[in-house]
Amino acid sequence: MTQTLEQIMHNNPFELVDSPWGRMESWRASTMACGTMGALAQVYEIVRNDAAELQEKTVAFDAKKASVLRTVNKLLHFVSRVDALTSRVDALEARRRADEQAQREFEEPIELPRDILEHQTLSHPQKIEDTTPPGPTGELHSLPPSEAPEPSLEVEDEVGDLPEELADPPEPVPEPKGSVYPQPTAISLNKE
Repeated sequence: MTQTLEQIMHNNPFELVDSPWGRMESWRASTMACGTMGALAQVYEIVRNDAAELQEKTVAFDAKKASVLRTVNKLLHFVSRVDALTSRVDALEARRRADEQAQREFEEPIELPRDILEHQTLSHPQKIEDTTPPGPTGELHSLPPSEAPEPSLEVEDEVGDLPEELADPPEPVPEPKGSVYPQPTAISLNKE
């Protein structure tokens, strides 16, 4: 029969017990029976097993904790994106409503003057027709003769209304007067 840690710890090692070697303390009887201090070895083994089990549980808990934190971070990132999209949609919806309101205010009903309104109610409706005049068809038509004198087609020696500078030069072309200087060229300051 194996004793638990609590039972071992609460036993008095100096309690006198009956053993095959006679009446003696419990720790001495246990040591003689096992060849060791059995109670201490049992305590050591229980503590070691509990520590290993606690270490495994801690590692598993840390892994679960990291997994939960990753999931929560992903969820928070997703929620922040959804919030951003929701705010954009709300802004677009508000702008659309404002545009509709402005359009409704712009489209106020037009009140016709009384005389046009009375004319419309008293007259019969008529079919609306195209009243634009037809465009040119390309047909020849006659024009009345013009009374303006026709200009002559003969070339006259008159210069007309051109200034004297633009008129054709007279025959023989005069020689230019004055002297012509050549254009300046670049001068190098470096001596070669």
